[in-house]
Amino acid sequence: MPIAGEEYRNIGRALAGAVTVIAAQERGSAAIVGLTVSTFATLSFDPPLVMFAIQHDANSYPAVVSCRQFGVSVLAAGQAQVARQFAVKGADKTRGVSMETGSTLAVPLVADALAQIECSTSQIFISGDHAIVVGLVEAARVRAGDPLLYYGRNFGTFAAL
Repeated sequence: MPIAGEEYRNIGRALAGAVTVIAAQERGSAAIVGLTVSTFATLSFDPPLVMFAIQHDANSYPAVVSCRQFGVSVLAAGQAQVARQFAVKGADKTRGVSMETGSTLAVPLVADALAQIECSTSQIFISGDHAIVVGLVEAARVRAGDPLLYYGRNFGTFAAL
């Protein structure tokens, strides 16, 4: 028998991770949809693949899984407010957020992010109450700086030992 929901959530809270914003343009619209994700990871180097998980009941789920292209912004240490804004259901995600358009796929990206990654959707796997989206990296840029991290329901930064 699997463990209870809150007990399982505590496992996730014990993992520190980079904070990313996944953003896409709704098909047939200029509207940008997006969400804050801490389940982003590189998956393969050849071909270059990344992955993230999105909950089925997320407002942006239909647009993100149908758009076929998306932008990933790995947030920098000073971008906690951007992470909070993209995490709120029903919010105007981009209001007051400086956004850029990718140069290769024209996907929405958060300006001044630590890394900006332009992806085309490679595969989508349905698993439990989430979909795992695999993206082929078509272009990427990395800037110098410190990452925004998420741990135990809080944002923070990395301190080297």
